[in-house]
Amino acid sequence: MRKAVGGMVNVALFSGGKDSMYSIMKAKELGVDVDTLLFVKLSLQQPSPHELNIHAVRILAEDLGLPLEVVELKGSHKDEALAEKLKELKAEALIAGDASLEDHLEWHERVCRRAGVDLLEPLFKRPAKPLLKEMVESGVRFTVIAVRSTPRADLLGVEVSKKNVGWFIEVCEEEGWDPLGEQGEYHTLINASPMLRSSYKYVVVEVVDRGAYGCTALLNVLRSNPPAPREWRGWQP
Repeated sequence: MRKAVGGMVNVALFSGGKDSMYSIMKAKELGVDVDTLLFVKLSLQQPSPHELNIHAVRILAEDLGLPLEVVELKGSHKDEALAEKLKELKAEALIAGDASLEDHLEWHERVCRRAGVDLLEPLFKRPAKPLLKEMVESGVRFTVIAVRSTPRADLLGVEVSKKNVGWFIEVCEEEGWDPLGEQGEYHTLINASPMLRSSYKYVVVEVVDRGAYGCTALLNVLRSNPPAPREWRGWQP
């Protein structure tokens, strides 16, 4: 596995959701080991679903055995703030989990040029439906923690796995959603992954109405099984 050298680190953007987790898995398969996780807090009218459940994100980071750094991005200075954070972390590469958002890719490219680091987007340009199926077949399970369409609040707390991913894709198609939720149609937290030592359950304790941003579940986190030895060499289809 290629590790960063000379005191440099490979940094992965990490929200605790399925895409950020799977991008770390795919990076590892490509020979890039992640050293540090970076949680991005955007200055929005409402906190993001992952920010509202940051306690769960911290638990997942601890399970991965990786430090979790936080950077807050405000207004027109977000490029500068993210680039400076990458410099502070002595990043050699940034790993991100975008699949289709060109503006996100362009933003990350711009920031990485400014910071002088490499960018790895292992999921980009992958077709959404096959990619979601591949994630789940690899052993990833995730829970829906937010939806942009309040009438679909019934999906909050639903765990998606091999057993029901077909049904979930049908729901996305019926609603006109991108199956990966790339346009913010829904947000997730990971229940299980081959890189995690434990699996987790999330209990919805409150649903927060976020107006134009839809609704978000506030969660309690339950560990489903004791930690397993940390050994994962990559998923083989």
